[in-house]
Amino acid sequence: MHDMEQLSFFDHILDMDDNPFDNPQDTIWFKKQNRISIPIELVSDFDQFMDYLCHHSIQLTNTKSHISRKHLPSINERLTIKAEEATDYTQQEYYPYIHFFYHIALAGQLIQLESFDSTKLQLTVTERWNLYNNLTDTEKYFFLLETFWIDVNWAKILDKKDNPVHIVIEDVFSKLLDTKSNNCLKLNDSLISRLTFHWDYFFVYLEWFGFWVCEKDHQAMDRYHSNKKFIAKSVTLTTFGKQMIPILLNNRHPQIWNIPYRRENGEVNPIPGLENDGIENFFGKQMNKRKDQSFQPFYKSFDSLFIKIVLRKTLPRQERIFTPGMYTFKVAYDKYSWCKVALTAQHTMEDLHKIIINTFQFDNDYLYSFFMDGIKGSKSSIVAPLDNSSSPIASNVLIGSVGLSVGQRFLYLFDHVSERTFTITVEQIAETGSEKERPKPYLIEHQGKGPEQYFYNEKF
Repeated sequence: MHDMEQLSFFDHILDMDDNPFDNPQDTIWFKKQNRISIPIELVSDFDQFMDYLCHHSIQLTNTKSHISRKHLPSINERLTIKAEEATDYTQQEYYPYIHFFYHIALAGQLIQLESFDSTKLQLTVTERWNLYNNLTDTEKYFFLLETFWIDVNWAKILDKKDNPVHIVIEDVFSKLLDTKSNNCLKLNDSLISRLTFHWDYFFVYLEWFGFWVCEKDHQAMDRYHSNKKFIAKSVTLTTFGKQMIPILLNNRHPQIWNIPYRRENGEVNPIPGLENDGIENFFGKQMNKRKDQSFQPFYKSFDSLFIKIVLRKTLPRQERIFTPGMYTFKVAYDKYSWCKVALTAQHTMEDLHKIIINTFQFDNDYLYSFFMDGIKGSKSSIVAPLDNSSSPIASNVLIGSVGLSVGQRFLYLFDHVSERTFTITVEQIAETGSEKERPKPYLIEHQGKGPEQYFYNEKF
């Protein structure tokens, strides 16, 4: 743990005698001396989470590539916020705090997934973790916030196909900042309540960042009998949140800064903060454009809140760039039927589609989609040229520009009616010679017959 002198880095921007909460025992941010604590636990708990990953060999689950169950109770015991009802059989998504940290560490590239045999993945800590440890505590906090705000897929962390947050968050923030609300938003049967019904633990994520405090709706949660769902009865701004939220709302709007959201809306390589022409929010209001259209580090808008000595830098962003090389993919229908194929970075995602259907002897007369987050039907997709969705077209997307990494998994769906679904794993990205002399896509290995494309009824 850090000492209290190290962890007081937010105090000078707050009125620490101000206590807006009627039930201080309900929040981890309230201390015995009637002072609101800033999210110091977030930084120290994340350090504890990462320390465990550094010192243990972590195998991941086959279905969702989550931390295996045997490690979760031990990690849970290290943290100040625990999943009290968890058992030895509880999976990662039912440990909300661990699930939250896992997605931040993965999106921030502090950890990566690696294939250690043909069927299993393990988690490894990257060199960026050493860079992270050279940051001040304030800088660590802002790296975690930056990663969550820019790189985490909010739909995926909430286990949703569609993103339930981005188009509503502006209204939630605005109503909380309205003087008429007294910085407290009651989530009863109002329009806001209905629009935020599927936010679930997103309410708690922002509490963990110190922006507000949630009052849990116990009655509603008992009605749904689900320990995976969180329903808030109200949210109340903290003093810290009053300082932070206006900056996020005005200078770091998630529709412009959150990369997964922008990819869901058809951009292949969006740069956070730099918008395309015509991007509008849910209410039809045009976003304010940056005149210079140059990237500004996420933390820079918060400079005025902190003394310079504690907030000077962050980790370098590793934007999705073109990655040359020879890509080896394992395409599996099930454990008995699969193939391995190789394509260069200069080939398109449509080329990958073609070699798959040729291998499994399908007719090329149906639409297809690649779901890059591994969730069938999600908006994080690359689609067939004749698909009329807003997603990127496969024939226009080079494999090297997708930002693939070794161990990454995504889904390929052929024929949206019969839904032949394959899991694709990136097994290798090897350096090659001249990209100009690219070989044709080729089949490395093939096992099993695979599914029939058409279903025939013998009686018919």
